[in-house]
Amino acid sequence: MVEIPYGKRMKPRYVRFLIITAVGIALVAFGLDIPWLLITLIVLGVLNAVVCAGALYVLTKQPHTISADELRLRQLGFFDWRIPTADLGAARIAERGHKGQRSVEVIGDALVIQSLTRTNVSVPFREPQLVDLGKTGAKRVERVEFWADDPERAVREINARTT
Repeated sequence: MVEIPYGKRMKPRYVRFLIITAVGIALVAFGLDIPWLLITLIVLGVLNAVVCAGALYVLTKQPHTISADELRLRQLGFFDWRIPTADLGAARIAERGHKGQRSVEVIGDALVIQSLTRTNVSVPFREPQLVDLGKTGAKRVERVEFWADDPERAVREINARTT
């Protein structure tokens, strides 16, 4: 199994949120004299810090992966899809910007797993696939587009297992 990291674009954003949260907690702790508000804001700040730290952990420890059997695509802890390599066509580099509302959604005939509105790898399917993202129901897709920190390596590793 080969890892395909995808978090390089998002990590700086979460680090900034973590720093801002820490500064905010300190300011609240020193600047408020209303006990119930102080406690509430500190608890919310700590929860935000936990979420940011969790996102950083997931971006580091749960990359996309490719093996002889499957391509596994993830988006933080919210999306995890395994596609058999037998169902995949030849991957290619295709950098695109998306105006989608969500980080994982169907746009046209593609399942788009974007990183800050961008994708850079496109993998067609040999046959259309059904993907169910919840609210919108099952949709047919003909390819998947996703972000990889090193798209050349991602395409090379995927194609080594699919062609």
